[in-house]
Amino acid sequence: MPSRRALLHATSVAAAGLLAGCGALQRGVDGYVQLKSIAGRYTEDGTRYEESLLRVGLSSPPGGSPDVRRRSDEWADRFDDPAEPTVGEPLHADLRQAYEEVRYVVGVCSSEWSDDGESVGCYNVATTRENFNRVQVHDRVRASSDGTSLSIHSVDGTWEFEA
Repeated sequence: MPSRRALLHATSVAAAGLLAGCGALQRGVDGYVQLKSIAGRYTEDGTRYEESLLRVGLSSPPGGSPDVRRRSDEWADRFDDPAEPTVGEPLHADLRQAYEEVRYVVGVCSSEWSDDGESVGCYNVATTRENFNRVQVHDRVRASSDGTSLSIHSVDGTWEFEA
């Protein structure tokens, strides 16, 4: 039979593990996706360029269908629904062949990122193709960013915008 001390130690270790696990589930902030974009980067005559291929933002007013703000004529027919874009492996491979670098950006806004008296703060930064494909504009998400990249931790339906 274990001693009382051993039992208390085991219980405290288990409790600490549970708390650490809960903390890991809570990383990031709650917010909403306000932007998705794809850009291709290339160098020509020693100068670096970035070409916007697709840019989708919030509807105006928020709550309608996402607004397709930019769509490259060359790539337009490669998206089943430009307002809710995803990039499969064949399209990603074609983009990588056409450009030196393909940049996927997701913009997330959260009240937890606000500063200077603003009600929300936003990060519009690079992310992985997998994160890009996981979310759509208007989605409610839990995300984190260091200011140079964005991670999506969960997607929880559609954000309810106030009237």
